[in-house]
Amino acid sequence: MLVNTKQSGYLNMRYKDVEGFLAVENGVIINAKTGAYTALHALFQFVVWREADFDFQEKPIAGDLARDLAVYDSQVLIAGVATKVDELAALQQAIPSIDSILYYVGGEALNTVEATPADLGLLILADGNRSVREIAERTKLNPLEVMRSLARFRLAGVLELVTQRVSRSNAEMAAAG
Repeated sequence: MLVNTKQSGYLNMRYKDVEGFLAVENGVIINAKTGAYTALHALFQFVVWREADFDFQEKPIAGDLARDLAVYDSQVLIAGVATKVDELAALQQAIPSIDSILYYVGGEALNTVEATPADLGLLILADGNRSVREIAERTKLNPLEVMRSLARFRLAGVLELVTQRVSRSNAEMAAAG
């Protein structure tokens, strides 16, 4: 709506204790920021913000604000966000939330999953005690990317969802077996 009506200002967003903004100038998305993330990375962080609070402040954009997103067509950015929202919905079929806790159960199905060494490193952290969010924080990766990687392993049967954190002895036994 802000793009189509050629608004200028800041769409301020708050999700839990995290804040961010999207800057729009004459209907062009020019920048986004949340925490340490800016531009595209910030924009895609907003995808996982469910039930965020929004407040649009119509005002001129600061002259010194970077215009990193202005190089993209705003409709393309919006379509990209919509694709990420759809992807998140599909991922949530395999992993219901970013706070889901996963447990590596191993098995021969691991050979059926195309994975990078970084993806395999995520499996080590899926010890029945860490949530997807905690794994993302620990690896300093985007939670959506971590969720995507782990969902492939979950769909292959290599990871299981747990309802409570696994005791260390169980986790150690599974890692050894």
